[in-house]
Amino acid sequence: MMSVSSDIDATTAGCCADCGQLVMRRTPLCDEQAKMVREVCIRCLVFVYQRRQFESGCCG
Repeated sequence: MMSVSSDIDATTAGCCADCGQLVMRRTPLCDEQAKMVREVCIRCLVFVYQRRQFESGCCG
């Protein structure tokens, strides 16, 4: 399960850990299974929440 890391300040410009795009702002995302923090763009963050909400698929 992944969650936004609230105890870490959002970083500024850099490459998203998921899509690799150079963005102006990234959000720390804590991956509790892998025990690591990744910095993702807002687009990828939305996709993470969407995958979590529909983890069994749109039909299941």
